[in-house]
Amino acid sequence: MRAGIRPGDYRPSAFSIMPISIRFVLPALWTALVAPGLLPGQAAAPVPRKYIGPPTVAEITAGDLMTRVYKFADDSMMGRQVGTPYNDMGTAYIESEVRRLGLQPAGDNGTFFQKVPLFTRVLDSASTIAVDGATFTAGTDFTAGANGFTKDVANATPVFVGAWLDTTRNIPVDSARGRVLVFVPGGLAPGTDIGKFVASNGYNQWLAMRAVAAANVVVIGEALSPNALRNAFQSTTTNYLQDWVPLTLNVTRAVGEALFGAPATSWTHRMAGKPITTSVRFVDTPKPGRNVVAMLPGTDPALRHQYVAIGAHNDHVGTRAQGPVDHDSVRAFMQVVRPQGADSDPRPATAEELVRVKAIIDSLRAISAPRPDSIYNGADDDASGSMTVLEVAEQFARGREKPKRSILFVWHTGEEAGLWGANYFTARPTVPRDSIVAQINLDMVGRGGADDVTGEDLEGKLLRGGEGYVQLIGSRRLSTEMGDLVEAVNAEKQLGLRFDYSMDANGHPQNIYCRSDHYEYARYGIPVTFMSTGGHADYHQVTDEPQYLDYPRMAQIGRLVFESALRIGNLPHRLKVDKPKPDPKGSCVQ
Repeated sequence: MRAGIRPGDYRPSAFSIMPISIRFVLPALWTALVAPGLLPGQAAAPVPRKYIGPPTVAEITAGDLMTRVYKFADDSMMGRQVGTPYNDMGTAYIESEVRRLGLQPAGDNGTFFQKVPLFTRVLDSASTIAVDGATFTAGTDFTAGANGFTKDVANATPVFVGAWLDTTRNIPVDSARGRVLVFVPGGLAPGTDIGKFVASNGYNQWLAMRAVAAANVVVIGEALSPNALRNAFQSTTTNYLQDWVPLTLNVTRAVGEALFGAPATSWTHRMAGKPITTSVRFVDTPKPGRNVVAMLPGTDPALRHQYVAIGAHNDHVGTRAQGPVDHDSVRAFMQVVRPQGADSDPRPATAEELVRVKAIIDSLRAISAPRPDSIYNGADDDASGSMTVLEVAEQFARGREKPKRSILFVWHTGEEAGLWGANYFTARPTVPRDSIVAQINLDMVGRGGADDVTGEDLEGKLLRGGEGYVQLIGSRRLSTEMGDLVEAVNAEKQLGLRFDYSMDANGHPQNIYCRSDHYEYARYGIPVTFMSTGGHADYHQVTDEPQYLDYPRMAQIGRLVFESALRIGNLPHRLKVDKPKPDPKGSCVQ
């Protein structure tokens, strides 16, 4: 799941937090999966750190899921970050499996892949801008960037708006269209609630204003900073380039004063300046990143051209830039101090918490040695979802029950970077978008234990998992019928799942509805259901590894997905959309 807080915030305390043992993982799980011959009372081995399982079977099983997750979230995948060869390694495994299962390719050009336009972008040092007969050069007078394809500006009129994030100074969209909007840094007051700010009308108007401009210029000071120059000319960042977007220029004060023919102290709101012309070029180098798209054809000639989409994201966040930390020390610290992992406030431990952690250290010091770890394996996030979708695909492909409508399986890339793969697929779908009747999204479906803090309710009370625990998000936001159908399937098939809707509340500060791939479908009015077992202490940490997952729970969820998709696929009508559809170009608001 896309994080609100970047990974890697953990810092060891002044004293060394020693390992936490794997003995805390449910040994009964390992017994059920790979040691069925043990007699009552015999000791079971802990779930191992490494495991190679037997071939998978047609049915959705915990053993199959364990086999798949240990492969997909192995250290060799190096965190599957989009833009790296390791993400391609992950998608190659998925592609090999759907091909083996006999599913039909539904990607680009008869393949199972849909390439997403990802690039490393650097500024061409020969770029220039011209104002009133003066020419300014890249690297000395300005830098430029754009998260998309750009067009040069020719004799466009600059207009001074004000501080960059001061939305009280917004100008009407019609007045901004085709102009070069000029800003100075600042505008966001200290202590601003960022969640409320980005959900505000002012922020959305600010985005709309900037989107229709010919370019956006920020006058940053007397000289360009070393950091700005590195970002412009030596960047290794992966960029998702899809739409035409305005240029963003960071310029020196000298350029700004040339634009308005006056010192910065005399610029006034909506003041017009002298025409500007740009000749800006970028050098774009392609980077890895692709969706995997497979299809099971429906059995009904009239309905097979409609699709029930089932998806998860194939990427995670790579490796820890600051280098390795002791795996078990991180796990102990996060469990005690930050039980929601990256969704917890990045605060230091209190004295009382350090006492609790030290008690764990003292009891485990002789059991296991420190293990340096720098890989964000993403076993729960989202190997659990991706491999559950693969298990569902196998049951559809090899089982007897086939739906009337077709099933579309999509493993999206770049979710962690900003829902890139889902955004690209829904903007350029490989089947007609209006033929997709529903989408089921699985993201983090491998935890939800009684000791896991799965989120918070609207009042800030911590939520915890338990037997059969699953969060449902968005299931009735567009279609009451879809939410009712999922509930009915769980009850009628006696799947034993217990649904928690707390994280789906309107205005929830964690904004989960907007943080995973399903929203890219929902914004086009496609009914969605997002299934998750919620957060936990290992979320976006190096400790999110396969040995901590609940594979029987994943199998339960897989059966829910299979039965729900089958029922939607066999309905005599499309799911009824009885709630307002969002603006496809607007910001997501939970």
